[in-house]
Amino acid sequence: MPKSPILRQKILSLERAPPKAWGTVGAKARPNLHGLFRYPAMMVPHMQGDIIDVILSAKDGHSHVLDPFVGSGTIMTEALLRNLDFTGIDINPLAALICEAKVAIDRDANIEVAAEALLSTLQLDFQESIDVDFPGRSKWFDDECALRFSVLRRAIMRFDEVGTRKVLWTVFAETLRLCSNSRTSTYKLHIRKPEDRITADRVTKVFKSNLRRAVTSVQEYRAQLKSQTRRPSAKIICGDVRETKLGWSSSDHQILVTSPPYGDNKTTIPYGQFSYLAMRWIPEYDLPSPIATQLDSNINSLDSASLGGSVRGAEEKEDSVRAKSPHFDTFVRIAEQSGKRKAIRKVSAFIGDFSQAISHLRTGTASTAHWVLTTGNRTVAGLPVPFDAICRDLLTGLGGNLIGTLRRRIPSKRMPSRNSQGAMITAETTTIVEFA
Repeated sequence: MPKSPILRQKILSLERAPPKAWGTVGAKARPNLHGLFRYPAMMVPHMQGDIIDVILSAKDGHSHVLDPFVGSGTIMTEALLRNLDFTGIDINPLAALICEAKVAIDRDANIEVAAEALLSTLQLDFQESIDVDFPGRSKWFDDECALRFSVLRRAIMRFDEVGTRKVLWTVFAETLRLCSNSRTSTYKLHIRKPEDRITADRVTKVFKSNLRRAVTSVQEYRAQLKSQTRRPSAKIICGDVRETKLGWSSSDHQILVTSPPYGDNKTTIPYGQFSYLAMRWIPEYDLPSPIATQLDSNINSLDSASLGGSVRGAEEKEDSVRAKSPHFDTFVRIAEQSGKRKAIRKVSAFIGDFSQAISHLRTGTASTAHWVLTTGNRTVAGLPVPFDAICRDLLTGLGGNLIGTLRRRIPSKRMPSRNSQGAMITAETTTIVEFA
């Protein structure tokens, strides 16, 4: 059984003396598979891994790790390194593909041999055709660059093994991110200045560099697995967390570790816009979602389908959460008094969807669990949104017992200090609760 006093003491020790690795930035902060792809707002692997270790040290028996907003798989990688079974959920097909690529690596996909074969294939392709077209293609890829990407795409499609292809698509997507005409300084699709555009001769060079780095990441990861004789299970679900069926045994202890979005994607981090170009180039049959074509029909489709993506029913959602969270109720009252009720509709829609999501995750799952949520508080219409406190209200309302909180300044997270709605996030709160 979980031992709350022991766990509380260990969490308190981490809060009093955070390990130096939690503040590390740059390549050293992204070892092994964490450096395979630069996904928006990635979590700190060392920090989340340390928290998982503390929870494991304070309980007995088998645990299954869940990340319902899995992104590019930071928590998944930390779980697999600890030989823990894992389930990840994300509505974004590109995120799910990247996670499936990492699972393929964990399952010994021979990336070194695949890399050599692919590089040899590139030298034999003299076809002069652009294989992908979509509205606005020429805006983001001129014809010369599109020709180079088509060569890379054809080379990857020749591999029969799906896991190998997904690893190579991840390298391809990272190259697209760096070499399209969209600025890399923002996650939105904003056109580069003419003088900043990547020339066609650079595309293959960048891909080869990314491929070499991927091979090194794979080797680093596998070096850490040498002592493990059993590989844990890993399941990636591409879908809406509010509807996903986990199908777990209630006897499994659940460790949920995640960093949910801090608000609707359109006004926080537009994961859909970020993923749009890659999803237009990667063949549909290799994208994990059966509705991938709907989710990339335009640059806003995926973000509109995510939590808070629609304000329809925002008032009903607001009323529902106000009854559950005193902190959200206070926030709405302040908005009303300030004449900003309409300006916070997206906040209400998002909080309502988030509340529905975590309630759904708690229903019919493990009877005992530890949940670890890392959140940030943004500002909307000049009003600070106390998302960390709202989370605590919702989690304790579901029967969770607060174990502790950890607060961390964000040293260089790639988020703007301001956006069109106000000040952005410079700190994070990690909340740990226990369901006994």
